[in-house]
Parts: sequence; structure tokens; C-alpha cells
Amino acid sequence: MSKQHQKRVDLVEQRLKEKDWSKADLTQVVGLRSQGTITDLLNKGKGSAELKIKVSKLLGIREPWELFEGN
Repeated sequence: MSKQHQKRVDLVEQRLKEKDWSKADLTQVVGLRSQGTITDLLNKGKGSAELKIKVSKLLGIREPWELFEGN
């Protein structure tokens, strides 16, 4: 697992704790049917860019490129 991926996973897990959400809660809020998709995203980095952006927005995680867009 790359350092960048591990950093993202740590941040997602931190935000889940702050919101008192489980992976199952995140699965439901994102609109997925299977928690396995979230598990694959966190464990393997697998998932569409769309899913990663949606999770980031729901958890208030800024994407690195947003710094360059002036947002």
C-alpha cells in the first residue's frame, strides 16, 4: 500500500470515527448496496474516481487538486 493511499485510509477512518459512522453507514450514505465496495476502496484502493470523490465530499476530505483550483 502506498503512503498516499495509507494516508487517505487513515483520514477516512478518522472522519468515520468523528461522525460515529461504520463502514456500513458510509455504504448506505454513498448509495451502494455492498459494503464490500467500501472495503475494497479502503483496503486495495479499488473504486471509481466518482466513488472516491463522493466519499471525500461526504466526509469533508479535500482532494489534492482542489488546492490548485483555488477552492
